[in-house]
This record gives sequence, structure tokens and C-alpha cells, in this order.
Amino acid sequence: MLRGILLPSVIGINKKRMAEYGKYKSIQELLEAKQGAHNYCRHQLQGVVENIQKLRRQLEKPKSKRWNIYSIGNELIHNQVLLNEIVKHLEKK
Repeated sequence: MLRGILLPSVIGINKKRMAEYGKYKSIQELLEAKQGAHNYCRHQLQGVVENIQKLRRQLEKPKSKRWNIYSIGNELIHNQVLLNEIVKHLEKK
């Protein structure tokens, strides 16, 4: 139905390193982690934008050809969860 949004594996690798050492070992690792966080947020936001565009297209269709109201509600909830995840991620910084 709508695009699935997944966490890039780079973030998981950097979190493992941080957990092992308690901090980043080098400036390079810190820069990689920041780039990974940036990519994660961008990827999530692109998914939300695409989902909202698909929902708008559905709402423009005649009522008989639209998804039912529960499907639209579920997709809006899904988008809200993703946006909340991004906000929490950005608050950590």
C-alpha cells in the first residue's frame, strides 16, 4: 500500500560502537554517526511526504473508489508515529 520506512544499518553499527566504548573513538566515527543520523531523519521525512501525497491522491478520488476511512486513519497514525520518532531523535542531539 504505502512505502515502508526502515532504519539504515549504519545507525545500528554506530550505536554498537558507542555502547562498546561508552563514547566515540575518533572524530571520523563521530562524523559517520552524525551523517547516519542525518540520513535517517531525511529518509523518514521523505517517507512521510510520499505517504501524505498518496493519501491526498486517495482523497481526490470519488468516494466509491477511495480506501475506506479506517485505512486512511491508520496511515495518518503511522505518519504521526514516524514524525514523533524523528522529533525524539532530534531532541537527543
